[in-house]
Amino acid sequence: MEAAGLGLTRIIVSAVLGGVLGLFIYLYTTLFLQPRRLQSKLRRQGIRGPPPSFLFGNIAEMKKIQLHAHSTATKDHDSIAHDWPFTLFPYIHQWKNQYGPIFTYSTGNIQLLCITDPEMVKHISLSTSLSLGRPSFASKERRPLFGEGILSSSGSIWAYQKKIIAPELYMDKVKGMVNSMVDSTTIVLRTWENSVDNEEGVADIRVDEDLRRVSADIISRACFGSSYSQGKDIFLKLRTLQKIMSKGFLYTGVPGRRHLPSKNNREIWRLEKEINMMILKVVNERIGAQHGEKDLLQMILEAAKSSSSHNGKPSMDINSDKFIVDNCKNIYFAGNETTALTASWALVLLATHPDWQARARAEVLEICKGRLPDADMLRRMKTVYILVVGLNWRNS
Repeated sequence: MEAAGLGLTRIIVSAVLGGVLGLFIYLYTTLFLQPRRLQSKLRRQGIRGPPPSFLFGNIAEMKKIQLHAHSTATKDHDSIAHDWPFTLFPYIHQWKNQYGPIFTYSTGNIQLLCITDPEMVKHISLSTSLSLGRPSFASKERRPLFGEGILSSSGSIWAYQKKIIAPELYMDKVKGMVNSMVDSTTIVLRTWENSVDNEEGVADIRVDEDLRRVSADIISRACFGSSYSQGKDIFLKLRTLQKIMSKGFLYTGVPGRRHLPSKNNREIWRLEKEINMMILKVVNERIGAQHGEKDLLQMILEAAKSSSSHNGKPSMDINSDKFIVDNCKNIYFAGNETTALTASWALVLLATHPDWQARARAEVLEICKGRLPDADMLRRMKTVYILVVGLNWRNS
């Protein structure tokens, strides 16, 4: 009996030691060996960067550079307006000057390749290879916001989702959403007019926040149809989730950080669960109703069902709740952020370039002739088109 007990003890101890050794080897390979190998490979290609520290990479140096840049920018408001990329990402500017237009740095154990050479960026953007997709860490770190939707997926899953969703956003179908866009924008314009009238001709207006609300209202109407008020509640929670997650932006890649039950993480987990439940509730209501004009969500669901016989279907079940939830989130961010940012920049640039403002106003008055714009009118606005395309290129 003693011999048997001693043998069992040895087996257990050996198993524990083997597990500990295996864990150590895994952590050493993941956290130290793989990053060093990648850095060495990049150096052989002439790509250098700031030396990282163990576990945290270049986070400490990034925070130090940011703090210095912010203290300098507060003394010079003009630099914030004209050099905002250098104010928001000063470490990129500093390392570009130090290591050249292509360099590498790390956050945690994640290695980042930064390319600021326009020709190289253009060359990469024209590539159709599925190998140049979103990095795997992005889908993990931003999972509460995007899941495995079209904005965070790569390879065959991204290609398959694009095939389903893209046709529902072609111009002939977007034209049907113009009335909703006009209705939402008209409400905000009337609010601005009332504010100016109530303040005897002068009023302080947070244009950027109002434009976010307009774009959220438009996306809610287009995606959820008659349930757009519920869609707006979903958007507000997504905005809250985005703000909380942005607090840990610099710590992306620190091993285990997103799994710790910290105050921020608990709030993220709670919001993610609430948002998922709210989306599924609206989806089930819309599927059960099946009446009136089809909204974007219904069209995507029907397109997904009709594509279910596609050969080489990826492992992701496109008819699952996860597919629906993830892509509803993605549609919100893709539509809302681009619309709000483009409109905000358009107003800023029109205010600083009165000649373009006069040209755009004259064109709108000539084409609309006192009526609200429709899809056909928008297609004829060449000056406005140049402004929007230029801004979208700049924002990208």
